Amino acid sequence: MNPDPRPGRWLLPLVILGMMVFTYVFVQNLPAAEDETQDIGTNGLDAETTTTTAAISDTTSTTVPAPVLSPEVQDYLNQVATAETELLAFQAEMADINGRWDAEPRALEYADGEALLTDLAQRIATWATNLTAVVPPVTLTDAHGVLTATAQASADSAADVLTGFTGPDAEPRITALGEFDIAVTAFTAAADDVELRATTTGG
Repeated sequence: MNPDPRPGRWLLPLVILGMMVFTYVFVQNLPAAEDETQDIGTNGLDAETTTTTAAISDTTSTTVPAPVLSPEVQDYLNQVATAETELLAFQAEMADINGRWDAEPRALEYADGEALLTDLAQRIATWATNLTAVVPPVTLTDAHGVLTATAQASADSAADVLTGFTGPDAEPRITALGEFDIAVTAFTAAADDVELRATTTGG
């Protein structure tokens, strides 16, 4: 009598066991996977693959050459610059004289103040007359007219300061002194305009 009526029942476990042994041997013989490391920067990006592209500016600038000035225009500009320097020196002198007169205690005698202001007013008047006699280039005639008008206003205000100094009240002198400073500022602005027009249009 056959002790095992179903001998085939042992076949399936043997097949499964064989498959397990085969799988184990196969896995053990696989090449080890390379340990891939990725350098991660502080911002979470791959430090090796992240590329920063600098922006290239395509902006170009064009420099327009200044026009060449004629000797006539250049000579005129030199005279205007000299006149401006002289007027600014007059303004500093005017402020010094009045500052000493208004100081507490007063640092200037009346006779000395009157003499100084008389001399200064005369020099400013001569300065304005000399500037009026300057013949400008044709292209700067209008600008020169404004320049001479502000020069004459400076001379008139200087004369008014002297008149106010000799009067009984200080207010006219102080008012005239403010007008003088305004005239000086207007002259310097006119001088700048003359130079701008000359260097822009040439001559």
